[in-house]
Amino acid sequence: MSEEVELSLPARPELLSLARLTVAAVASRADFDYESIEDLRLAIDELCSPLVGHNGRPGQLRLRYEWDEKTLEVSCLLDVGATPGETTRHELRPEAEEGELSDRILDALVDEHGHSVTDTGHRVWLRKRRQGVAS
Repeated sequence: MSEEVELSLPARPELLSLARLTVAAVASRADFDYESIEDLRLAIDELCSPLVGHNGRPGQLRLRYEWDEKTLEVSCLLDVGATPGETTRHELRPEAEEGELSDRILDALVDEHGHSVTDTGHRVWLRKRRQGVAS
C-alpha cells in the first residue's frame, strides 16, 4: 500500500526549502536512514532548481511524494498554465554543462531520475529505494 503527499508552491527559489523539508519528513516517515534523507534533501535541489531558475519563473511547482515500504518517488511539475498547442514554454533545462553536472549529482544521490515535457509544463522525477530492501 502506497501513501502520498502533494505540495504546490510558486516557482521561486527561496521556496524550495519547503520541498526539502517535505522530502525529509516523508523519508523519515518511510523509515529511510539519516544518510538517505540527507541525500534526498540534496537531490530535491538538483531536481527542482533547473525548473525554478535563479530568479524564479511564472507558474506553480507541483510536487508529489509517493512512498511504500521499499521506495520513495518524487515528481515535480512546473505548471506554466499553458494550454495544449500554446507556445508559452520557457527554456527549462540549464546550459549543457550545468545539466550534465546536475544529472551526475542525481546519479550519485538517487537510484533513478528523469525528465519530460508535458502539455502544461515540464516534469522531473526521482526514485530512491530504502537501503537494505531488495528491489
